Amino acid sequence: MASVKVFPRLDKANKQGQVPLYLRLTKNRKSKYIALGVYIDPKNWNPQTGKIKPNAKNAGQINSFLATKEAEAEALALEMETNSKFISAYDIKSKMLGRSSEDFFEFIEIHRKALYKGLKIKSIDRCDSAIAKLKVYCKNEPLLFDELTVKFLENYQQYLSSERHNHVNTIHGNFKVIRKIVNYAIGEEMLPEEKNPFKKIAFKAEKTTKKYLLEDELERMEKLELDKSSKLNHHRNLYIFSAYSGGIRISDLLMMRWANFDGEHLVFKIRKTTENLSVKLPQKSLDLIMFYLALSKEKFLDKEIPPESFIFPLLNINKDETDDRAIYKAISSANAYINKSLRKLVKMAKINKQISFHSARHTWAVRAMQKGMRIEYVSKLMGHASVKQTEVYATILNTELDKAMAVFDQKPDKE
Repeated sequence: MASVKVFPRLDKANKQGQVPLYLRLTKNRKSKYIALGVYIDPKNWNPQTGKIKPNAKNAGQINSFLATKEAEAEALALEMETNSKFISAYDIKSKMLGRSSEDFFEFIEIHRKALYKGLKIKSIDRCDSAIAKLKVYCKNEPLLFDELTVKFLENYQQYLSSERHNHVNTIHGNFKVIRKIVNYAIGEEMLPEEKNPFKKIAFKAEKTTKKYLLEDELERMEKLELDKSSKLNHHRNLYIFSAYSGGIRISDLLMMRWANFDGEHLVFKIRKTTENLSVKLPQKSLDLIMFYLALSKEKFLDKEIPPESFIFPLLNINKDETDDRAIYKAISSANAYINKSLRKLVKMAKINKQISFHSARHTWAVRAMQKGMRIEYVSKLMGHASVKQTEVYATILNTELDKAMAVFDQKPDKE
């Protein structure tokens, strides 16, 4: 049998410190909530009686209203349960509100913690961005689940493409967020599976071309004469280091500390996957490590270098910082600066490619396979979940080999 209870939402206090009262409908351990439009001082709430304390302003009037709403909900729940044994808390709420569906955006707010559980800061921001974009399309009006039809999604896709000028993959990412929320709502018995619009429509992503530097291009970047103390030099060094050291991601390199270096290896936990990894550094990478070791000794006046200090002095953050959002913001800012430098570096090295720091990862993988490293080793060093993720580099290598064979079609120069 369904239970009904009035309670204050302490997490939704307004500027005056007052909190709203909600009606909670629970059936089969699933709860739904109805805002009652009443705000109170939380000090005036009696959790034992589920009422306003008698000495509070308008206590009698408010308690009478709450009792009426509770009785209305209980009577409606009993009536619906008498007529059918397949009634959910959602059905009772919908009947009380006189509508067939719940607001999509309100559902997100209520279930935000569960929806975002386990997500990284970057993923949370992407979800928030996708939801904010949908709110703009809906003119900040409620969006009922019943309105989330195939036609609605097709119109929204057109809007993102023609008016927001979003790339196909950006649109695909936005719809993945919406689909995740719809699937969660189905699990919460918010709507039946047959009303899932994503069972009738699919939004496909485009395959992206992986950017990477070939051996001679990487060499040209290495040989650029740069001011050793310049940010441009540090950014170039970091890219070269990654391209020689297993394609370590920018987020891991920026957070790399001297405690992670044992003289030959970098031993660390990958931020993206939380997997532990040990990378034996080739001589080129060791030379760069020695360059930064000298800088650290100079900074600490030849005293013992704190093991928790960063190897690469590029992150504008305290080494003791633990706040995930502050760390994410610092890494994102540094990454944007480095990518800006890379655009300058490829021009200086006369490389006709547009690259980001992530291309260092692809550069290492392609070069590793060119040099004969087994694909399962490449996969392990890149922290891939399976070799299947790494197979794309074998395809890239085959393409490069096909290009190399073209030399046999070249006509010899006439004497």
